[in-house]
Amino acid sequence: MFTRMGPVFHLCLGLLLAGGGLGYALAQSGDATVDVVKVESVNAGAEAATLSPKQQAQAAEAALAEATATCAAQAQALQSAKSEKDIIRATCVDDKLAQCNANLQNLKRRQATLNGAIQANDAGSRNHEFAVIGVLSQKFKMLQQAANQCVGQDLFDTGDTKVRQEVDLYAPDADPAVVPPVPEPPIPYIPPPVSGVS
Repeated sequence: MFTRMGPVFHLCLGLLLAGGGLGYALAQSGDATVDVVKVESVNAGAEAATLSPKQQAQAAEAALAEATATCAAQAQALQSAKSEKDIIRATCVDDKLAQCNANLQNLKRRQATLNGAIQANDAGSRNHEFAVIGVLSQKFKMLQQAANQCVGQDLFDTGDTKVRQEVDLYAPDADPAVVPPVPEPPIPYIPPPVSGVS
């Protein structure tokens, strides 16, 4: 097919290919920025190594108890949404509850593996499993926040409240329970109008 085309066509095709390759090369040599999200695992590395095996087992047990409570709260929110026949809220909470239950099963397996590594005195495997349990614990906190957004509870969750009381130094010392006597108002005297008769 290309043999029937003239040399002008071959020249144009060659220039087009060369120009495309040059453009590609210039595009590759330009500065490119990539957004990278850094994820740090909880209690990984040095912190995990500083905890004793008993402390790691206790922390894993606490994480499991907190995760179980989170899933139970989401199940209760789902039942509430179903009883109120709120389909949108029920669908949203059901999705978060499915993720919560799946991560809860994973957390139970990781805790069993952690306990096995503690029994076997395998520090590397123990620290790895503890780091994974920390990441799963963070996942449960995110799922709890997402479930609260489904329910709308995040609008009412203000966090821990603190009472702050300020006393005005220049406030009167009088007892507010004692009512001072109110004096009788004076009766005004209105003089009669001036008569036109003298």
